[in-house]
Amino acid sequence: MFAHAAAGYGGHGTLCGALGVCSCIINLVLYDKDETYKAAIDRMMYWYSESIFPTERFDDISPIPKQVSTKAMTPLCHTSVSKWTLAAGEQVTSKEKKERCAKVTGEVVYTVVHYLNEYFEGRWKPKKWTPSKEITHCVECHGPDDMWHSADGMNNQQGHMECLLCHDDHTE
Repeated sequence: MFAHAAAGYGGHGTLCGALGVCSCIINLVLYDKDETYKAAIDRMMYWYSESIFPTERFDDISPIPKQVSTKAMTPLCHTSVSKWTLAAGEQVTSKEKKERCAKVTGEVVYTVVHYLNEYFEGRWKPKKWTPSKEITHCVECHGPDDMWHSADGMNNQQGHMECLLCHDDHTE
């Protein structure tokens, strides 16, 4: 059903497929008048971007334990996988890369289930995204952070990613 999400959606390296699938599940489970799904999806994306993958959580069942780990920095498959392949010295077609992505998928699902359990137990608190100190000036000028484009301002950015991964700092 979600095979299209593999390799960043049809091989385009866009959003990590595990995040896309889990976003659908969050939307189905937490859809309400308060739009709780938005905060939960934002928390998932923020967590992913800050995470170092792969973890060792699944090493006991992995044919390739103790892999090199790198910080994702973004929910984009292209960036996360490219950083990892360069650090690990592997090709994107390697069994090591495929195992890394399998572990990342397991980690995403594990974490989303944890968040959903927190929500249904009444312990969940949404974490608001805060730009890193390196990009605060970017968001101050190019914001506001407005997913639905309803606020006034320059409004020529969308998202909660680290700007300097893809853009040069034109203020320097």
